[in-house]
Amino acid sequence: MSELTIDLHSWIIQDGNYGDFAVGDVQKFALEFAGSSLASSRSRTPHLQHVGAGIYQACGEVIFVHPTVWVIDIGVKVFWESSIPPFAEMGSWVEGKILLGIAPFFYKEYLRKLPDIPNLFYEWTIKRISRNDTPLIETPNAQGGIVITRDNTREHWTDISKTDAWEDGNGSSTYLLHAVLKA
Repeated sequence: MSELTIDLHSWIIQDGNYGDFAVGDVQKFALEFAGSSLASSRSRTPHLQHVGAGIYQACGEVIFVHPTVWVIDIGVKVFWESSIPPFAEMGSWVEGKILLGIAPFFYKEYLRKLPDIPNLFYEWTIKRISRNDTPLIETPNAQGGIVITRDNTREHWTDISKTDAWEDGNGSSTYLLHAVLKA
């Protein structure tokens, strides 16, 4: 497997799950996925193709199912703490777009203690870090408040040497970690 681009929100660092990340660091963490577009697959070959940011077109085998979490093997084992879709049975294959992110505390604190859940911790070498510097826009909502989002028509990422989760973007930055599995 080559380099993965992994989504990281500053709150994950701020919660004390990890310290700030720097280029060259070797860090141990699990990967969480989110993928509401996943569906049953006829393919039986793990596949992971980078689409953009932390998003991938993926295909993998369901290797663990519990009422509140499931694990797929897409060449690396990843989990999602969510309701289990009916097609996600042990040994079935799924495909679709997923977002890969660093697991917050869920796996480290309690999911890893579930009977028979696979070890999802991997050692990663951080090769590059990108900070989301896309401008923010304010949009009124139906309740008379303001919703702050990124202006995706002006998406911009800046390469940095280290995250600063408390200061970057006034403490609300999103990063991409470009990482490889440590051999």
